[in-house]
Amino acid sequence: MGKPGNNILIGILAAVIFGGLIIFAIEDKRSFLQILAGFAFCIIPFTFLSSFSSKIASFLLAVTVIVLAYVAYKLEYQDFWIGIVMAAVTGGAAFYFRVNKYKPFSPSDYKEEAENQHNNKNTEEE
Repeated sequence: MGKPGNNILIGILAAVIFGGLIIFAIEDKRSFLQILAGFAFCIIPFTFLSSFSSKIASFLLAVTVIVLAYVAYKLEYQDFWIGIVMAAVTGGAAFYFRVNKYKPFSPSDYKEEAENQHNNKNTEEE
């Protein structure tokens, strides 16, 4: 992943951008519902970007984004884009700091490994 210091800086930068967008939206009297709609429609694709490994899923994501952008443009939802940027920042951070795959805990494997380590320690002492 990266150094813990870099992770902290990336998290702080994401929070500053997200908070700045919220402050900008409040001060400029932007539509909360349009921002929320843009965020809601785009948070899942940005968060699970790594899951789109097939051609069909990538195609569906691209078509959905293109149609959504067209509808937002035609309906003159200028504030919709703020929600998309917020989703990109939040989803990008979640994508970057994703939980890695893990091996499920097995008590029998743990017991076997502990016995092997104990036996190895005894043979080294002799």
